[in-house]
Order: sequence, then C-alpha cells, then structure tokens
Amino acid sequence: MHETATVLVVDDEALVRRVIGDALAQAGYRVQSAGDADEALALLAQGPPDLMVLDLQLGRHDGVEVLRAARARWPQLPVLILTAHGSLSSAIEAVRLDAADYLLKPIGIEALRARVAEVLARLRASRERQERIRQMYAQLQAIVQDEGLAAPAVARGNVYHAGPLSLNVPRHQVRMAGQPVELTPAEFAILHALVRADGAVVPCVQLTQSFGTGEVAEDEARQVMRPHIVRLRRKIEPDPQRPAYIQSVRGVGYRWNAAGDGGGEE
Repeated sequence: MHETATVLVVDDEALVRRVIGDALAQAGYRVQSAGDADEALALLAQGPPDLMVLDLQLGRHDGVEVLRAARARWPQLPVLILTAHGSLSSAIEAVRLDAADYLLKPIGIEALRARVAEVLARLRASRERQERIRQMYAQLQAIVQDEGLAAPAVARGNVYHAGPLSLNVPRHQVRMAGQPVELTPAEFAILHALVRADGAVVPCVQLTQSFGTGEVAEDEARQVMRPHIVRLRRKIEPDPQRPAYIQSVRGVGYRWNAAGDGGGEE
C-alpha cells in the first residue's frame, strides 16, 4: 500500500494543501484535499481514504471534531495530525481517539513523506494479518461444524480456551487461531474479563474496573470502553467492522462469543 494509496489532506490554508498534496502526489499517492470540516466530511462520506492528514485548526471548525466523526464511522482509518498550534488538551484528545501520529508544523516534506509511508506500511501489515486470521477462522469454523463441536470457554488453571482464542494469564499471552496477539495491559484485562464471563454480558463499569480505572459512572464507563474495544477488535477480529467475537449489547456492555457466529450491536 504505497503508490496506489489515497491520502486526504485537510487544512484550511490553500498553500499548505497544495504543497503537501504536490509532495505526496510526487511520491505516487492519490491525493484528495479539503479546506474545512464540511468539505472533509463530505469527501469521507464518499468513501474513506487510506490515510487522512488533518490540521486541528480549521478556521471556525475544530479538527478534533472531524477526527471524532471519522473515528466513529471508520474506526480503522489512520489519521496523521499535523498542526501549528499544538496544545496538551488537543494532543490528549488525539491520542484518546487513536490518531496514528501527532506532528507539529513546520515539518519537512521528506519527514512528512516518511511518516505517511510508515503509517501506511503499518496499515498494510495489519490488513494482511487480519486476512490470514480470517482464513484461519474460516478453516476452524469448518472443522467445528463438521465435527459438531461446541466452543465454550474452558479454563485450565489460569489458561483460557474460548473458540479460537487462547489466553494465558500468568504469561500475559494471547493467541487467536494460533497467532500471537500483542495487547496492552488494559486490553488484556478487558479480554480476560470477557472470556472469564463465558458468554455472559459484562457491564462497561465492571470492564473499566478490570484495568484499574476505579469507580466511574455508567455513561463515562461506556465512553472509556469504546476506544479500547475498537482497538481490541482491530487486533483479534477477522473483520473489525463486523465483529463476530467481541459483541456489544446496547446500553449494557460487551460479551465474548466463542462460536464467532454473529456480532454487532443488539
């Protein structure tokens, strides 16, 4: 994913859009450009690019709002923040919304090209890995159906097996369809809580407590959990847009579906 990748450049300065757009086009990328939030969201509605380069200062609009809207609809879209007016609050919000990188202007063209290439390389590797896992899932599901097997969560000591998932608590190791999965401590704690519930719904408040957030209100717990679940699904679901294993139950929480025979929100 390099020469054919599409990059959306969102900046309210026409000169900046032109310079960045020309530099990326010369590197072989297809370039779209938007001068404000409305134009950016309109282009996104036509179909997400492979990467968005986003300025946080968009005149009367806030680039974080564009990031939030894009992340809500396309959680896998990598976004590279490029701004001349960085602040701690905007950086924290960008990290919370899982921006791929956060860069301050001015930045050299070659440095920007390198960052774009790095982000797209990570995206390509992630997609290839997801496709391998999807194929393995399909093979495992075929075996389960042929043999008439059930796949409940089975714990042997502190090692859980739930469908294609293996979770080793003492070693902090996770495998899906035999493939190792790298998780943060919070992601591991959430997944452990879901698998341990053996198909029961785990409320968001309980999930936040599993990784030490402490007492939070239900609404706040849902907001805290959302980005964690998005990242977990990216790492373990064959298709994160249509989750089969980490299922959401509207207004309640999440559950682990070991059979992988459905997903989404109920």
